Amino acid sequence: MIDHVVRRLALRVWSRRFPLETISKLVLGSILLTYQTTVAQGECGTFEQESYTVSVCLVRPPDNTSVQGVVSVGATVNVVGDSPRVQKLIFYLDDEYLITDYSAPYMFDLPSDHFPDRTHSLSVQAYMRDDFLTDLHPSITLSFRNGVTTPPINTRQFTPYAPEIPPERPMIVAAVGDGASGETPEVTDLIASWDPDMFLYLGDVYEKGTFTEFYNWYGFGGTYFSAFRSITNPTIGNHEYEPGITPAYYEYWDNVPNYYSFDAGGWHFISLNSTSQFNQRRPGTAQYGWLQQDMIARRGFCSLAFWQHPRFSIGPQGDTTAMNAIWRLLVRTGVDVVLTGDDHNYQRWVQLDADGNPSEQGIVQFVVGTGGHGIREFAREDERVAVGFDTPPRAFGALRMEAHSDRLTFEYINIAGEVLDSGEVVCHGAPE
Repeated sequence: MIDHVVRRLALRVWSRRFPLETISKLVLGSILLTYQTTVAQGECGTFEQESYTVSVCLVRPPDNTSVQGVVSVGATVNVVGDSPRVQKLIFYLDDEYLITDYSAPYMFDLPSDHFPDRTHSLSVQAYMRDDFLTDLHPSITLSFRNGVTTPPINTRQFTPYAPEIPPERPMIVAAVGDGASGETPEVTDLIASWDPDMFLYLGDVYEKGTFTEFYNWYGFGGTYFSAFRSITNPTIGNHEYEPGITPAYYEYWDNVPNYYSFDAGGWHFISLNSTSQFNQRRPGTAQYGWLQQDMIARRGFCSLAFWQHPRFSIGPQGDTTAMNAIWRLLVRTGVDVVLTGDDHNYQRWVQLDADGNPSEQGIVQFVVGTGGHGIREFAREDERVAVGFDTPPRAFGALRMEAHSDRLTFEYINIAGEVLDSGEVVCHGAPE
């Protein structure tokens, strides 16, 4: 058992490229995880079901302590009996949602200097795979001592990243979504091996996009997707909207606009907000009007648009018909490629016109929700899907593109290094 845990932690440490102090935290976490079946640790709660008993313990930091800066939080869970397995642990600060951890060892960094100085209550509950949820217990009391009276406000202004590419080579662009959950670091290792010029993140930081989740699961200081933070152009997903607002998304990305565009490598890129919470997807809304003017100004460019919710999808999320007006506008103005996430699988659709019919003057849509937070099986078939992958773990991966002046070549590569799909999209301009 100990050897198994040590090997697993070694892989996790290497793939996330943690600093030494964080490695020590993970090693401690592995020790606690190894011995949780025989040793009671920290503040614990025990919950009985008909066929099993769940014990959840907050093991780090100690109860009734003062903390400063970034604090390591650790918990263990032990199940006795006919176990349905643990799906996740959910943590709360002062009974308000803080972060979800999906995999053992259950450890995360709490940026205490992001919260006001006072006495706080930290609690945890376990969510089992049979949908049983333990009560909000155990809990510990922590005193934050950072000299902070109000949470810090980020006043920086977002600037889209547009790399300058020598004319003799194409621009390498990586893209994926639905991966910031701390579960599959192999995806970010794969992307790093390409040394991309630019990265497009297609939305969703799990589970609710809090600042603590951005800090841990999207990453800071080079962990996870933060390894590409300086070259990233993001788009927002529905999991950053909880409960209906997105303060952490805008804080992390320096007050990024809901929609924006930029030119790079001879291509025009457009990021849009496809969420129902924002709900500016119809003619007459500000986003739609802005997009009209933007596409008129860039008509004739090779163009790529990216947002989270696919207009067409055979995954369980299905088609996003609310994006129909925007899709039609993009077809009319000659956009070549659309990148989306949301459904946790890979799909490439044939070129589709404004009405969703195959057409050489249409848009090629990709669904690349394969960044690491589970793979979902397809819910139906559609003859317009050119290629699709929905089997874990083989489907985990990312899209690698090379942008030329007149075309886009692409490869979908999984975490085993297999090229599962490849091809090119030739810029066609606006239809007559």
